[in-house]
Amino acid sequence: MVLRKIRPNLYFGLQSDLEYLFNYRVIPEQYTFISPDSSLINDAPVEGLRSGVGFQLLYDNRNNMINPIRGTMLEFNSRYYGKWMGSDYTFSVYSLEFRQYINTWSNHTLALRGLASLEYSKEGVPIRALSRVGGHKFIRGYFKGTYQDRHMMAFEAEYRLPFWKEDQKSKLWQVWKRIGVVGFVGGAEVFHEARQIQLSEFNLAAGGGLRILLNPKSRSNIRIDYAIALRNDSDGPGKRQRGFYFFLGEAF
Repeated sequence: MVLRKIRPNLYFGLQSDLEYLFNYRVIPEQYTFISPDSSLINDAPVEGLRSGVGFQLLYDNRNNMINPIRGTMLEFNSRYYGKWMGSDYTFSVYSLEFRQYINTWSNHTLALRGLASLEYSKEGVPIRALSRVGGHKFIRGYFKGTYQDRHMMAFEAEYRLPFWKEDQKSKLWQVWKRIGVVGFVGGAEVFHEARQIQLSEFNLAAGGGLRILLNPKSRSNIRIDYAIALRNDSDGPGKRQRGFYFFLGEAF
C-alpha cells in the first residue's frame, strides 16, 4: 500500500492483495463446529490464487497514531479481483471504517469504532477473503473467523482510564504512573444478503483489561485484555467463547 497526502489530514493511495492457497485439507467433521451464521459458506471456494488491486482514501487528524486521546479517522477501501490479474476468482470488496477518539477528562479517552464491509461476486468469494468476526484486534472475545460471510457490520466502544499523569510529581501517582485500566464492548453481524441484517442478531462481546505504559511520549502500552462472548452458542451448544490477550499496542 502506498499513500500520498493530497490535503491536510487527507490521503489517497493504491493497494494490492495477493494470496495463493494450496494443499488444502478438510478437518474431520467431528472436530468442526459450524455455527448457524456460517451455514451459508460451506461451499465457499478455498484453494487457488487471489489477486486484486484497488485504492484507499483516508482522513486522519488523530493527535497520536499509536494511542490517541482525540481525533477522527475515516478510511474507505475498494479492491477488485479479476482474471486479467491472474486471479482464480472475480469479486469486489468495499469497506468503510470510522474511528472517533474523545478526550472526556484529563487524559482519559472514549474510543469508538464502526465498520462496514461488503463483498460482491457472481461466482464465489474465497473463504479466506470473507469478512470475519473475532481476534485480538477486532471484537475481542470471539476466535477470529467464528462468524464469517460476504458482508459485515460491526461496532466497538472502549473507555481508557490511565492512572498516570504527565509531569505529575505526587509520590502516590508515581506508584501508579505506568498503569491504566480499560473497559470495552463490541458487536458484529455477518450476512449473505443485505435484507438479512437484524440488529437483534449482533454477536456481542464485552471485557476489560490493564495497560502498562512503556513510553509516555508516544503513549505506547502493553495491552492485557480479557473478553467474553455474549452469545451462548459461540463455542458450541450452550457455551460461550472467551479470550485472553497480551499484545503491544491498542486494539484500535
